[in-house]
Amino acid sequence: MNKGLATLTIVDTEKAQKLLDRYGPYQNGRRRPPNQQLKLFGRSITLTKSRNNPPDEYLLRSLAEEEAARMQRIPRLIPSTATKVQKSFAISSFSCGLWDYLGQHAVFVDYFRYRREGTIFFGKSSLNISMPAYHMYPELEIEYDYSSINGSIYLGKPPNPTVTFSVQIAPRLYEITPLVGDVFDLATLTAFMGNLKVLPQTKKPVKSRIDSLGKASDAIAATCFTYQFVLSQTTDLQPILGLKKERQIPKIVSWKTSTIAPQIPYCNQLALFLTSLAHHEIPYRLKYQLQMLVWNGILSPDKVTSLISTVIQFSRRAGLDLAVHCIQQLARKVQYAGPEADQADFELSMLAKFILDSADIGGRDESYLPYTRKNHPNGTWIHRATVTPLGIYLSGPYWESKNRILRRYPDHTDFFMRVEFMEETGDPMRFEQDVSLDQIFQQRFKTVLQNGFIIGDRHFEFLGFSHSSLRSQSCWFMAAFTTETREPLDARSIIATLGDFSHIRSPAKCAARIGQALSETVPSVDVDLGVVEIIDDIERGGRMFSDGVGTVSQSLIEKIWEKYAVRAKVRPTVIQIRFAGAKGMISLDTTRTGDVLMLRKSMRKFEAPDAFNIEICGSGIRPLPLRLNRQLIKILEDLGVSEQPLIALQQEEVDELRATAQSPIRAANFLEKANLATSAMIPTLVRTLVRLGLNFLHDQFLRQMIELSVLVKLRELKYRARIHVPLGFTLHGIMDETGFLREGEVYCPIISDTTGRREVLVGANVAITRSPALHPGDVQLVNAVDVPDDSPLNALHNCVVFSQHGSRDLPSKLSGGDLDGDLYNIIYDERLKPKRVVEAADYPRVEAISLDRPVERIDIILHFLTFMQQDQLGRIATLHQSIADQKAWGTFDQECLVLAELHSTAVDYSKTGIPADISRLPKNKRVRPDFMASGPRVEIAETIELAESPVNSGEDEEASYYRYYRSKKVLGLLYRAIDEHAFMEELQSSTKDSNSESLDVFRSLWSYVQNETAGFLWKHCTETARDIQEIYEDNLSSLRYQYSPTPWASTITELEVFIGNIVGKTHGQTKRQREASMNMREDYERLVEFVVSQIRNKEAGREEALERSIACMALGLEDDGSSGPVRRGRSQAMSFRWIAASVCLQEVERLQKSTRF
Repeated sequence: MNKGLATLTIVDTEKAQKLLDRYGPYQNGRRRPPNQQLKLFGRSITLTKSRNNPPDEYLLRSLAEEEAARMQRIPRLIPSTATKVQKSFAISSFSCGLWDYLGQHAVFVDYFRYRREGTIFFGKSSLNISMPAYHMYPELEIEYDYSSINGSIYLGKPPNPTVTFSVQIAPRLYEITPLVGDVFDLATLTAFMGNLKVLPQTKKPVKSRIDSLGKASDAIAATCFTYQFVLSQTTDLQPILGLKKERQIPKIVSWKTSTIAPQIPYCNQLALFLTSLAHHEIPYRLKYQLQMLVWNGILSPDKVTSLISTVIQFSRRAGLDLAVHCIQQLARKVQYAGPEADQADFELSMLAKFILDSADIGGRDESYLPYTRKNHPNGTWIHRATVTPLGIYLSGPYWESKNRILRRYPDHTDFFMRVEFMEETGDPMRFEQDVSLDQIFQQRFKTVLQNGFIIGDRHFEFLGFSHSSLRSQSCWFMAAFTTETREPLDARSIIATLGDFSHIRSPAKCAARIGQALSETVPSVDVDLGVVEIIDDIERGGRMFSDGVGTVSQSLIEKIWEKYAVRAKVRPTVIQIRFAGAKGMISLDTTRTGDVLMLRKSMRKFEAPDAFNIEICGSGIRPLPLRLNRQLIKILEDLGVSEQPLIALQQEEVDELRATAQSPIRAANFLEKANLATSAMIPTLVRTLVRLGLNFLHDQFLRQMIELSVLVKLRELKYRARIHVPLGFTLHGIMDETGFLREGEVYCPIISDTTGRREVLVGANVAITRSPALHPGDVQLVNAVDVPDDSPLNALHNCVVFSQHGSRDLPSKLSGGDLDGDLYNIIYDERLKPKRVVEAADYPRVEAISLDRPVERIDIILHFLTFMQQDQLGRIATLHQSIADQKAWGTFDQECLVLAELHSTAVDYSKTGIPADISRLPKNKRVRPDFMASGPRVEIAETIELAESPVNSGEDEEASYYRYYRSKKVLGLLYRAIDEHAFMEELQSSTKDSNSESLDVFRSLWSYVQNETAGFLWKHCTETARDIQEIYEDNLSSLRYQYSPTPWASTITELEVFIGNIVGKTHGQTKRQREASMNMREDYERLVEFVVSQIRNKEAGREEALERSIACMALGLEDDGSSGPVRRGRSQAMSFRWIAASVCLQEVERLQKSTRF
């Protein structure tokens, strides 16, 4: 029999002694009799004072923090008369199925029933199902996040005690293998003490994430999102109904349960649908949309099968583009079935009618598609698939930038598909503490990667991935096709057309080289091989000073400018490129005449004989702002930088955010500076409203816009320490081709955003670094110098030029950087200058894993798979952050230095195939500094609110896994200096006026426009205006789906699209959300640009621009009319009327200027 051991840490020594006195091994000098011993589950527990090391300091601090917080909550959360609310109830079985209707009554169609006893538990943020081990079956757990529950939870009436609800996404499934031996549980003791920390010493059961409850349930669990649980006791109905008072639990309503068996088993329905789809003569794009209806759980397979003939007839009449659009609109706007929906909407005749009715609006949408293609020729429509532990979900097509392969086959882009491997929530699959993900990666994901999947009659197979998509767990699949020249191509043969990879024996390197052709780039000019020069790199002592950088002549770069950055005020002189099999940076060299492209050998990765377009990945159009982050701040602190300037810089930003609500002009300036809502001309609108004596804060939509914009920036400060440093910038790095700069010198020429003039940074001991920085030597001091007037370097701007002299190149000292496109941070704020610098890390070069044969497709698939599962970059960085705060030497501590080395290995994992050795990771304590705690979720509804934080709730396992203490270091001070709850209360109190309800800013503005345009006839433009509004709202709806983490199930809000920031569900934006926000902002700007041009009638020379803008503005006076059951589709967009108002005011101003006398 195993001995169960645990350590109980009690912060209050008096309480600890009382516990020992009551349950210690001895009483009055004698061994305590069995009837007085503490018992748990019938087993005696012996408590003794530990003779080990003293308790962890940070654990004690976290416990003291929790105790203080608990004592503050007691008066308002636990009244003296309160009784514990029952939240756990016994169940006898559960089922998975769909809502349908018998007559007008909603019924639950039971497609799959799992007869097994267990419990249903209503937790703080999720509904959890637990089923204990039974015979050969292991213990099961199922988790449903409340945020995914659609509508109400329906409670059956006697004699049918059931709990039924629908979800937008599939639940998480876990399997827990039973323990070998008899190990007791201390959960009861933990609950008894309240403020104890249990550190189990026993062997834990293995908890594994699983992808199925059995083969019979596979397709059902992936596409049927309604669940029903049968309660063991009818008497539990009333206690569950009483839980509707709990704020965090979705609405619970009593409903007469009706459950029926399906006429045709679901698997038979699905097989019949797929067979029918494959054999019908339907264009693939339509097949994709029909299969999306089924795979995304929007309609049952039998309903979609019955719709196929209607869709075929309609597409022949209306055309393929319009038919595709209408099916998309059906998917987005159909209601969720259930007791609260209208059964008539789900009859086949009504579904068919909806498709036909969408044709009118869809016809107008056609006007947007040619515009997109005409003005953005580097884009194309791409379908997407998201593979999750339970299903494959389809979305799109969406307009995306092309890569080299898509440009090469422009008439076959729908044979390519972007495929993501994600959590059910749409987030990347990441390490879960004490949970094995082997079944998900090594079975579920591996099967899809190896075998592909079928959409309609096309079999999609793995193709490859770019470097950036690898880290975001996405890749490209393709289906075989035949080119116009009758060349058959599939996922294997198309690789051979890209270049010669036969000499590469490393799967990681081979995948990276193929990935160059899959990176999103902008084409510029084609060049002849005669203009390309290949030269040697500059190397010294085993160090390469020119790694990844070449040059371009004045003549050739001017040709590039004609194709790229045409609208930019500043023409870039440093450009990141892909060319044939080469990649890296090129800089302007004015000493070369004619067309010359000079590439170094380090830039050439493989031979690509027929790809001679200079493709652009990025450039130095402008100097990027410098924002600190937590890792860099910690290093600066350890290098002697005082906390005062950091706190002052953050406070300046907080004060600026606070001031936005105190003055409309400051709000306009803030929006302009942050580039928020500028495409809709809102900053100009706000200033115009001020001139007219109107306050934009009296309008709910505009007020929420500023509140959310400010909150996003505030949370960037609080949860990521993204503090702006005005005396600093971020630039691409290149090498000094002239040899003028000496060791330890840099040249930083920029074009100032404020003055528009060229400036050169000159100063001694300027700090320079590169993200991510974990080693204290990743920050160095350099001398920023100017160059002679006749130097070719004077032609450059918006870059940092490194010296080619010295014993070691400087970029490699900065987090292992090079010059193939890396960005470097320059800080010339004297207050942030380190008091000392240390030698940079110099890790041995890790050789990539190589094979003794050519790399095959399966090798690249396995590299992608293992990278997804073993990528420890985030885990290492998080652990480094925690330990650096707890250790006296901070980032200089040996454990942090080990983590910095492991982080460097993890960064290179994608190129070497060698993961970080996690056996070297320091022990992960369950205590963290307070600045690492999750914050409240942002909820956007009638108002913008911060939901209750789940931290240390004790009810949900993930939230209660870590304890948090008050950090005394600078990051803790910065974190606690911002109270976002108090800030939001202050912000919202200052943005709400006591008379705001009686003020209607838009109607007041309408009165002004009517007065200024009296006599103008505009009502004949109403239908045109309505067309423009429909186009805007449908494309806005598309963006809301496209940038949602779960585009098959839900959308982001209109406000998020409008301000260009995806808020997300956690305390801060993830890297994926930040990158998506940038792309979304560009897409939305293009949409607004088009809509404004339509309002102004630019193609007709602005004919009736004023009249059209008035008509568009008039539509904003109409009621929303969006009340009723929850729908997937759009209601009237509140942003359109303000875009129309902005255009209208500008046209009125033009009128006023033209009629002055």
